[in-house]
Amino acid sequence: MYSPETITNEKEDFKQAVLNARPYKPLYVKFKVFYGCNLKCEMCNHWRETREPPVSADRFKEVITELAEMGTKKIHISGGEPMLRPQIPDFVELATSLGNNFPMTTTVTLTKKQKAKRLVEAGLRGVNISIDSPIRKMHEKIRGVEGAFKATSKAVELFRRYKHKGKLTIRINTVVSRTNYETLATLPDLAHQLGADGINLIPVDDHCGEILSMRKKDIAKFNEEIAPRIAERALELGLIVSDEDAFPFGRDESEVRLGRAGRYAFGFYEKHPCYAPWSHTLIDFNGNVYVCCMTREKIPPLGNIINNSFKEVWEGAAYRQVRLKMHPPSLKPCQRCDDFIEQNKNIWEMIGPY
Repeated sequence: MYSPETITNEKEDFKQAVLNARPYKPLYVKFKVFYGCNLKCEMCNHWRETREPPVSADRFKEVITELAEMGTKKIHISGGEPMLRPQIPDFVELATSLGNNFPMTTTVTLTKKQKAKRLVEAGLRGVNISIDSPIRKMHEKIRGVEGAFKATSKAVELFRRYKHKGKLTIRINTVVSRTNYETLATLPDLAHQLGADGINLIPVDDHCGEILSMRKKDIAKFNEEIAPRIAERALELGLIVSDEDAFPFGRDESEVRLGRAGRYAFGFYEKHPCYAPWSHTLIDFNGNVYVCCMTREKIPPLGNIINNSFKEVWEGAAYRQVRLKMHPPSLKPCQRCDDFIEQNKNIWEMIGPY
């Protein structure tokens, strides 16, 4: 997330920025380039709603250049479905030429042979692919479109075929919910079969409602019967780093209690800050700027790149207010987030408590 090499080399500068609520560098930027989607996933509203047109391709390219000048190391794009925008390879090529690592989160169902080849040759460095079950019928039930499993599998094969042309990492993202958790034991085998480099189990978000949320008995069954099998096989295949990665709802009683409530940070941010406001940003499809995905629905936009330069937003009063409020305990939405805990722990140890 945070380009640890940069922060290590500039440790004192980073620490002073944190202590004084000043901006540091937007090292890692997420850009949701499109709102709509071609699938109809049960845990998502992107296909159910119509929103305003996205930021123009020309403005997006200007922002990519501006971010590079400010020290950005990684631009991660997603949506909705980003491949609904035809200019994605051009964005990748520009960002790569300016020294940025450029991954993408996608269903890949719209990716054909020439597009996959073009993306890899343009410099795509990571593709995070959504697969919700190793069982075709279950995946398509969740995704809401018949044939989605086959389309995804074929696209992963295409990326694997052109992988040698660049340093491309393929990861499988799986949202774990009441619908699919019992089918996930063989997920590592599917990922290995497809040629993926890793799997990422994502706990279903609490905004998805009671139908999808994991009950206490569901988490207990998952932790006792499914997660250990995932952990053993995924570690054997090199798809996860630690067996903890197979337990997104926590392991001990206190963690599971918090996980059941959707507090996937397991209390970490009650005594520690999240350093995202100093090194991370999210730019939405309509140009609105937020600290991250978790604050997107809870905190008003900090600015907009259509009306202002990104630098003006990054250094503006609204961003400063968020930085001031991030000192422990962190913002309320942070309690639901498990994205950056390991990175935040490492930075906490490096710059020291304050």
